Amino acid sequence: MFNLGHVALLMLLTLIGWWLLRNLGLRDRAMRLVRNHCQRSDVQLLDESIALTGMRIARNRRGRPGLVRRYAFEFTVTGEHRYDGYIDLHGQQQLQLEMAPHPFPGEAPNPEPQDQHSATIHRIH
Repeated sequence: MFNLGHVALLMLLTLIGWWLLRNLGLRDRAMRLVRNHCQRSDVQLLDESIALTGMRIARNRRGRPGLVRRYAFEFTVTGEHRYDGYIDLHGQQQLQLEMAPHPFPGEAPNPEPQDQHSATIHRIH
């Protein structure tokens, strides 16, 4: 027999299923944003993966409250060192994407100090 308890359980399962599918879609969006940013920055996204590390309630730039998801990822410049990064999404909207300090591609990891007398100072007026 179908009763009110079954209806409530069915609604709860439907809600959980919708929430899981939405989270997968948001994770895919975060992955695309991170992959594009890494390509523009000329760094390599390691393992081609991101991981949900936290959720919190916060306001977006327009002041609307909502759930902010933080996804972590790792990247490399030369293939020798791993660096951390993260992206925060408020729904579909990217709030911020930060990468740990790292050398820029083509830059020597430990540049030689210049002689004080040979350094040129450029001043902008």
